[in-house]
Amino acid sequence: MNRLFIRESQGRLTTEMGNPIDKVNIAVTGLGQNVGTTFVASSLAFYFAEKGNKLTFTQCLTPSRCNTLLYDAAAMDKRFHNRVFNDFYELIKEGKPIKDKKNMECGINWRIPMPRDCERKLDLNQEERARLIQGCRGQICIYDFEADEDWDKFLLDMDLTVVVVDPLPSKLIRHSDRFKRLKQMELAGTQMKWLINRVNGGVNQRQVKGYLKSNDLIFVETFPIEAIYADELFCKFHWQNKEIKCKLMDVFTKVSHEMDVL
Repeated sequence: MNRLFIRESQGRLTTEMGNPIDKVNIAVTGLGQNVGTTFVASSLAFYFAEKGNKLTFTQCLTPSRCNTLLYDAAAMDKRFHNRVFNDFYELIKEGKPIKDKKNMECGINWRIPMPRDCERKLDLNQEERARLIQGCRGQICIYDFEADEDWDKFLLDMDLTVVVVDPLPSKLIRHSDRFKRLKQMELAGTQMKWLINRVNGGVNQRQVKGYLKSNDLIFVETFPIEAIYADELFCKFHWQNKEIKCKLMDVFTKVSHEMDVL
C-alpha cells in the first residue's frame, strides 16, 4: 500500500515543573475489545510527553489474538528506517535483557509488539508479562492493556487505571461481566477513571451513568471517521491531528489532575 510518511517537527511544549516526580504507572484498558483503548492510551502518552515528562509506552497484548497493531498504524517500519526497532516480546521470550532497550520516536519510548510477533504467536506467560511491566522505565509509564482477565491482575500495581467504554448498548450488555469485575477492583481500592469514548447525539448520558453506577465519568465525543482513516494513510499518530488533539487536551488535563502530575 502506498502511504505517505512525512516526519513532522520534533518541537516540544514546555511547562513549569514542580519537584521531580517519581515513576507514575497509568494503565489504559477497555471495558471490552475494539472500544478505542489504543487510541486513548497513545494520545495520553503524547499529552504527558509534551509536558516534558520522560515517557514510556508499553502495549500489554496477546500477539496471537491481535487483528491490528499500533506498529502498523503508526508506520513504525518507516519511522525506524535505518534504525533498529527493539522487539521487546522477542527479547523477553528469549530471556534477553530489556532494561536499557529503547525505541524512541516523538519523545516516547515505544515498547510494542511487531507483526512478526503475531505471526509467530509470541504470547507471554504470566512471569514474562510481569517482566514486561516491571522492566518499564520513565517518569510516566503508560500501559495499553488488552481487555483480558489474565492481564487485569496487573492493574492492581497501577497508580491509575483509565477504563475506556464504548456506550453502544449492545457492547455494554456484552461486557457486563467484565464491568462487574473492574467495578469490584475499584471498590476494593484500585483508582480508576471511566472514559466514555465515541459519544454522539444518540448516546443517553444519564443512562450510561446509571449503568456504570457513577456520575464521575469523562465523555469524549466521537471523531469523524474520515480523520481516523486519513491519519493512518499519512502515517500520523492521531494526537498529531490538530482537531483531535484540541478536543482531547481538556479531557487529559482532568486525568492529570487526578494524578497530581502537573
